[in-house]
Amino acid sequence: MAKGKTNKSLCSESMGLGNLEASVLQIIWRLNKATVKDVFLELYPQRKLAYTTIMTVLRRLSEKGILNQNKKLKTYVYSPKIGQVELAQNILESVVNKFEGVSLADIVINLISKGKLSKEELDALGLELDRIKQAKTS
Repeated sequence: MAKGKTNKSLCSESMGLGNLEASVLQIIWRLNKATVKDVFLELYPQRKLAYTTIMTVLRRLSEKGILNQNKKLKTYVYSPKIGQVELAQNILESVVNKFEGVSLADIVINLISKGKLSKEELDALGLELDRIKQAKTS
């Protein structure tokens, strides 16, 4: 990690994730830890990518502060440094910060109103908002 930079700032600066990075992250989050070979074997049947391509993607995700990279003997083992929700939040905040006059609340309201949330999900969201409001007034 670069000096003086937090996981959040690294993720925010490198907010864009390509489709391959997203696919690799899904595998890492599901397995909780994986080697290049593990990810390669999972992706190869669908994507026919070179082993070195997967190695590069994992290294870059580690450099972005999204994955931990630990060397076990001669092999690197990758594990999540941050979760899916935290990464999505960092990416969303980064995008919102690039547009003057647009608030995170505007985006969230728009996403909810155009989204396909069930009544149960909307009820849960309402309860969570009530809990947050209560905590802020206490």
